[in-house]
Amino acid sequence: MVELSCGKKMMKYLLFIINFIFFVLGAAAFGLGIWALADKNKMNVLTKIGAASSNFDVIGLLESAAIVLLVGGACILVIGFFGCCGAMKQSQCLLCLYAIFLLLIVILEIAAIAIAASFRGKVTTEVKSFLKESINSTYQGKVDTNEEFSLGLDYAQVYFQCCGIDSYTDFYGATKWNRTVNTSVTMKIPPTCCKLKEKDAFLKDQRFDPIDPNCPYDPNDTNSNMNKACWTSIEDYLKSRIGVVIGIAAGILVLEILCIVFACCIISTLRAESVK
Repeated sequence: MVELSCGKKMMKYLLFIINFIFFVLGAAAFGLGIWALADKNKMNVLTKIGAASSNFDVIGLLESAAIVLLVGGACILVIGFFGCCGAMKQSQCLLCLYAIFLLLIVILEIAAIAIAASFRGKVTTEVKSFLKESINSTYQGKVDTNEEFSLGLDYAQVYFQCCGIDSYTDFYGATKWNRTVNTSVTMKIPPTCCKLKEKDAFLKDQRFDPIDPNCPYDPNDTNSNMNKACWTSIEDYLKSRIGVVIGIAAGILVLEILCIVFACCIISTLRAESVK
């Protein structure tokens, strides 16, 4: 076996450690994917959470996620195996396969980032359109609702202290919202668009306690969030945390590139020593 220099030995062991972690994570994801597909009973229990929603194929969604875990885990498992064995056995063949596969993954990741950036505007338009259509066809406007979409939107409006996707006028076409419950006066905004004394009380047990009981019927900037769009609020929330996500993604990308460089350096040394 060819003896490596001190620097190359360090690369070898770093490459082994990094890829051993990849191997373990890949094995865990692969095993979880198999379990999710094999144990239909437990998957069916999980789907009961969203069973009342007819807009989504929950079982199909979970099965697709399990397949993604299975395939992704298998790929990481194989790459981690090539990296570990190639580094410890100083095998040019395994290290070459490892570097090629990892390079393909890096290229795919960069391509995915570019595609996501180019289609960002279209995705935003499609998501907004879906949410507004769901408001028109599904939203109930009741603080004690159990309907998934209505409850989710109400939670979002309370948490982000906002109203509607782009505006409170998004609720004007809500066919399932009874605006005259318990009163002859018509509601102008949903109750969850009102400012609450304790928003955590609603988020924990749907306890609705507005600062002004007349808010849904006579909203203004003081007693409601009627002029604060939820889409803008959520975007601001994500932007404030996007740095962490970008940092993690960049770190993974740099780590992958370093692994490719380490593998290429070891291969170069092995080839150089083999011709002496």
